[in-house]
Amino acid sequence: QVIRKYMSGGMCGYDREGSPVWYDIIGPLDAKGLLFSASKQDLLKNKFRDCEVLRHECERQTEKLGKKIETVMMVYDCEGLGLKHLWKPAVDTYGELLSMFEENYPESLKRLFIVKAPKIFPVAYNLIKHFLSEDTRKKVVVLGSNWKEVLQKYIDPEQIPVEYGGTLTDPDGDPKCPSKINYGGDVPQHYYVRDQVAQQYEHTVMVNRGSSHQVEYEILVP
Repeated sequence: QVIRKYMSGGMCGYDREGSPVWYDIIGPLDAKGLLFSASKQDLLKNKFRDCEVLRHECERQTEKLGKKIETVMMVYDCEGLGLKHLWKPAVDTYGELLSMFEENYPESLKRLFIVKAPKIFPVAYNLIKHFLSEDTRKKVVVLGSNWKEVLQKYIDPEQIPVEYGGTLTDPDGDPKCPSKINYGGDVPQHYYVRDQVAQQYEHTVMVNRGSSHQVEYEILVP
């Protein structure tokens, strides 16, 4: 599936308190290619699956460590963030992903570290921060050039990939740990299924917790 192959990110290791650590790799993410190759609904379902994986991992850690583990540490690698990521359909979709996370997994974010942020980062953040609650915004920390040292303060080096300043590698020695973290990449055009992204958005509705939305359709062909 194109989403599983080219949607970057992944869970890798645990912080010093036992919470799962999730890495999002922004630079290589081909948002336009993904939206030309899959529906926005498919992207939302994929992210929901990721959130459920993290929730179940918290439950496993709770059982394993004998203490409540209910939050997730996140690391956003923003190296390579550029204008291609600020394409409006991509920003709108990412905003819906954030809204879904806020609505369905409140209080599940422990801390979100931004590393290798380029100069365009404040522009990108301003486009999506209104999707975040005030509490979530307070947990977003933009790190400077000493980001590797800061990560090691919260995560044991043995739990951090070599790529991010730790000592963890894949079994074959790969310092990026691609068996755990997907680094994405450009989506080949042969995956494209439509030329216009707009048609994907005509019937998309976000339903908040405790709310309902009724849709009526006329069946023309039984």
